Amino acid sequence: MKHQDFLFYDGPYDALEKSIAVSGKPKKAIAEAVWPGRQPETAKSLLSRALSPENTDVNLNIDILMVIMRETRPDDFINYLCDEFGFERPSRKTPDKVRQDIEAEVSEINKRLAILIRHLPPEEEAAK
Repeated sequence: MKHQDFLFYDGPYDALEKSIAVSGKPKKAIAEAVWPGRQPETAKSLLSRALSPENTDVNLNIDILMVIMRETRPDDFINYLCDEFGFERPSRKTPDKVRQDIEAEVSEINKRLAILIRHLPPEEEAAK
């Protein structure tokens, strides 16, 4: 499936199902990432049950949610949460924006280090 933004989601489970569908990965592969020590078919069954709102024996928790979001496309669940709580949907950072953010942070760290270095005592005092 190609990248598309959905206008709305029927709920959190719908958002997760859509993110899995859009990712193009088989559910079994995602399930194996969520439960790496389990047999693939068992992991797939656990994931299917966890993604069902009617299910009561396998629950989604933060760790499972984070793995699903890393393995798929996090946009859908993030957009669902924004819609649910009245926030604007965010845009993704571009590689240039990430580079700019890192360069700005490095520059700020260098400025703070220069200030700290000026406060160091002279070498002969430090040796005493």
